[in-house]
Amino acid sequence: MIPLHDIVGATLAMLGVAFLVCWNAARQNHAALLWGIAHLALAGASWSGHRFVLQAQVWLGLLSTALTGVFIATLHAASESLRGRLHGWRVLALRALGISLAVAAVGFGASQMAGRLLVVALMVLVYGVSARFLLGLGYKAAGLAFAVKALACLAAVAELYTVGTSFQSPLSVAVNGVSSALLGLALIDATIHLSSQRLHNVLRHLPDALVARRLDGKVVFCNERFAQLAGVASPASLAGRSVPLLAADQEEAEAIARKVNALATSTPLHEPVRLERSITPAQGAPFPAEIIFSSHMDMGHRVILAQIRDLSERKKAEEERQQQANTDQLTGLSNRHFLEQQLDALLGASRHQGTYCAVLLIDLDHFKKVNDTLGHTFGDQVLRETAQALLAHLQPGDLLARLSGDEFALVMPRLQSLMSVLEVEARAQAILNAVRRDFSHAGMGFKLDASIGVAFPGKEALAASVLLQRAEVAMYEAKARGRSGWCFFEAGMDERLAGSLRIETALRQAVAQGELLLHYQPIYCARTGRLTKAEALLRWESPQLGWVSPGRFIPVAEESSLILEVGAWVLEEAIRQVAQWRAQGWDAPVVSINVSARQFAHPGFEALLHTLLQRHGLPPRAIELELTETLLASDQEDLPALLHRLHGAGVGLSLDDFGTGYSSLSYLARFHLNTVKIDRSFVMNLQEDSRNHSLVRAIISMAHSLHLQVVAEGVESALQRAILQAEGCDYLQGYLLGRPMPAEQLHARPLALTEAQMLTAPEAH
Repeated sequence: MIPLHDIVGATLAMLGVAFLVCWNAARQNHAALLWGIAHLALAGASWSGHRFVLQAQVWLGLLSTALTGVFIATLHAASESLRGRLHGWRVLALRALGISLAVAAVGFGASQMAGRLLVVALMVLVYGVSARFLLGLGYKAAGLAFAVKALACLAAVAELYTVGTSFQSPLSVAVNGVSSALLGLALIDATIHLSSQRLHNVLRHLPDALVARRLDGKVVFCNERFAQLAGVASPASLAGRSVPLLAADQEEAEAIARKVNALATSTPLHEPVRLERSITPAQGAPFPAEIIFSSHMDMGHRVILAQIRDLSERKKAEEERQQQANTDQLTGLSNRHFLEQQLDALLGASRHQGTYCAVLLIDLDHFKKVNDTLGHTFGDQVLRETAQALLAHLQPGDLLARLSGDEFALVMPRLQSLMSVLEVEARAQAILNAVRRDFSHAGMGFKLDASIGVAFPGKEALAASVLLQRAEVAMYEAKARGRSGWCFFEAGMDERLAGSLRIETALRQAVAQGELLLHYQPIYCARTGRLTKAEALLRWESPQLGWVSPGRFIPVAEESSLILEVGAWVLEEAIRQVAQWRAQGWDAPVVSINVSARQFAHPGFEALLHTLLQRHGLPPRAIELELTETLLASDQEDLPALLHRLHGAGVGLSLDDFGTGYSSLSYLARFHLNTVKIDRSFVMNLQEDSRNHSLVRAIISMAHSLHLQVVAEGVESALQRAILQAEGCDYLQGYLLGRPMPAEQLHARPLALTEAQMLTAPEAH
């Protein structure tokens, strides 16, 4: 017959194993692991302690003492883990060792009775504290079981002499065993509750709605988010009920259920099935959702798990990204990418329907001047207002987009034939009238206009990009014909555009390959005839294109970033040449260097200028920078300070082509300048008592009143020279006095011309 004491020990061991099984199913449940170790340790301590009393072998006593220490330490640690206080194994081992040493010291050092009393006292303490912890945490069954166990241990004090011996009363052994079994069962229930609570918390805080349904539609379980969508207070109220998958109507819900059931029964859903559809909650507006279906077997029944994910934010973000990808952010119009997509679809539809469409490419005239002068903020406002003006002229079916910069495109669809030219022309004129306007800012007058290029697809199957390119070619042709008008694409225009592209391509290599050179046109003192200045003029001889006129390649450079590279080369070459002349002992004239607005506004221009002057050992007064009215009229913030620094350093500053720009005189007094150059258009038709004569007289008088010197360019006749001398012009420049020439020819000219030489043709000098 098995002793009752061993039956109790075996029961404790089985409870320990049960706890470890629970822990193995949920490894994050540390309490289950510690309770399992504690019950196994208690079972071992009970068995070895009972054998020690019977056989009096020391090792059994030591084993019982050590296991008792493990039991008490791990039991207390399990209760603390429920409050989130986790201890490492090293701490547990030290606690168990300390308890064991204390029990051994009392039991072996004093008496076994004292040792038994200490063990019972520690067990009562641990059981009592654990009961308090668990009751405070809401685990009533486990807390009461710990309290009962503490009372059972306390009752064992009455039989302290017989505890752990064969003489212990069966009732005491039974009470101890039953209380231990009840405690074990209560703790197993707590362990299961912990795992269940953890799963419940995960489901409750899951942002997606989750529902598990059987094939008959009845809900097995769901989370709170699904209950909210279904319009009920709690998930428990849906269990066992048949709930549709939140469809707009019952028929749609049944169709979805049949489809999902068919998938689940025909083949196991090892891989989730995803379905996007609109969800209609019991309360609130429908929203787009993704439903992820999977299935599993639950007690012989196939269960379909549906996870409903709200896609509202994702769809909104996708729409915003799509909107940003297809929309010009400045004007709100469609961008080039979206227009090409729409136009390709429109061209395909037109071919099937036998209709035509026209593409009008609209480019603002003089916008660059407005943008450079008044700044990008003002320019952006002009673009927005232009977009609104174009929108006001849209007709049903039209496509409107901003392509880039100041370029817009309008597509006229459903033209009945290629003879709809008059309709297109009327539309182009209406657009010009809408865009055209005059305005003033800071005392300066501006005129905004547009040039329009028109292209038809004809009977060819053209891509949208090709049609837009043809419209752009026609637009450039409209600009070449005088701007403020429209032009239809014709065969041969491509070649002219290709010519500009060839110039740009060749110009990109011109600096590196040494194809650029400077010629110098002499500028003489009108009073003494002395060679005082010379203007550096850029020339280009291309191996592929031959001599290219500055009128052809300078605009190309201005339209691209090439003007910075070319301008830097001109600046260094002119400074180098003056330094070389001076090194040769020649009293070289001051060299005037043309600087573009874009080059002058570049952040590194001032540093580059001073670096070049220092590199070649040239004083700043040996050069003069010719600036445009566009630059001086711009709103560049640091322009006054920059001009002041250059003027203070000794660099000459000249206003080029005076009278052809905005005709604002305020900046003549505002900025530090040295010279004003009268544009050749005033000098060309200069005659006695002519209108040009009066204008020239006024310019010279005004400049002298501001202590500015005056250069007249374009002097080609003795009469022009005489009038300018009589009006007090300081310097003369033109073919009468000398054409642009290489540096060595300028060096060979006399430093001063006689009166007779100034009256003869330049070839005679």
